[in-house]
Amino acid sequence: MSIFKELNNVKLNVSEFEEKPLSALEQKRIQKKIFNKILTKKKKKNYFLLAAASFIVISSLTISLTFPAFAAKLPIISNIFQLLSNNEYYVFEEYDEHSTDIGLTEESNGISITATNAVYDGENITIAYTITSEEDLGERPVLEGNMVVDEFGDQYEYNGFDHNFIVEKISDHEYAVVYIYQLLKGTKPDAIKVTWAGDSVRNLNNVEQETFGNWTFQFSLNKLDNKTKKYAANEFSTVDEGIEVELTKITQTPISSTIYLSELVDERLVSQEKEEMRGVQIEYLISDNLGKEYNYVHYRDTGHSTDFDVNHKSYPRVTTTVFDEAATTLTITPIVLVMKVDNPNTKGEGPLVPVMEPYTIESIQVPINKN
Repeated sequence: MSIFKELNNVKLNVSEFEEKPLSALEQKRIQKKIFNKILTKKKKKNYFLLAAASFIVISSLTISLTFPAFAAKLPIISNIFQLLSNNEYYVFEEYDEHSTDIGLTEESNGISITATNAVYDGENITIAYTITSEEDLGERPVLEGNMVVDEFGDQYEYNGFDHNFIVEKISDHEYAVVYIYQLLKGTKPDAIKVTWAGDSVRNLNNVEQETFGNWTFQFSLNKLDNKTKKYAANEFSTVDEGIEVELTKITQTPISSTIYLSELVDERLVSQEKEEMRGVQIEYLISDNLGKEYNYVHYRDTGHSTDFDVNHKSYPRVTTTVFDEAATTLTITPIVLVMKVDNPNTKGEGPLVPVMEPYTIESIQVPINKN
């Protein structure tokens, strides 16, 4: 599991850094992706604490806002996605049109969960659902459990997948959730039978707050059409001192565009540190030649740490919405963030803090929307 999934919620104090000239596009995305996050996790090995229950937090990408006006309209799926429209992770413009109605409700231990809609595009299985309860479930509750797909066999039983959750609080006891089950490795059949079996509802703001129960949903989904463009080695890449980023392929479906990358980082060279532990996170600015900026959901793979060998590669991917049909060029700009452990305890653990100002490297320009 990636040690740099922990950095999903980093928040930096920009007053501590000297301003570096960047374009307006770069400034806006950096603010979104780095400066507006809160560090709530720690490292997996000797330098980052991985609590027993934190697997769901590390793999969760969650935002919580309050929109009481929508409460009466749920569980209409278009309204669940509408709740996320102002969210920096909103990539769901086309999901309503292509999703499958589920409309199943399960109640256990005083908690009612309704699976409203789901969609499968070969890249992800995405499920929209609501949670209601008379008890206080915290700010960001999600359903935990197993996703079993008959056609997958045991390919995704232990690895090859990742989770993301986006949570919106509707009222004191009502929530809307989008669950993204990312398919990273393994086959992706044209039709699947899903058994989604949940055994607890856990608050992602406080993983110790958990309510046990039994909620099981079964439904079938057909894969949406998709096309994949693979790129030759070094065809579209960018190189900076200690960093190599390469575009490997792009998969497009009626609801999403997924950009696959490879990252090679020499953490010592980038951080200019020979002894102390250092980690490097790479975020991205995604835009097109029309000036449109694309939100995305980020799978970081293993990330980059001095725990790894210097030749270690990470294979992240970013999933965004459908590219604008009129766009002809996509611009992928890496943003580099160097981290360290601040005031580590006796076990070498502690919060992560930046050690230098984030900076961008040369962009990758790739043609899109061409046959």
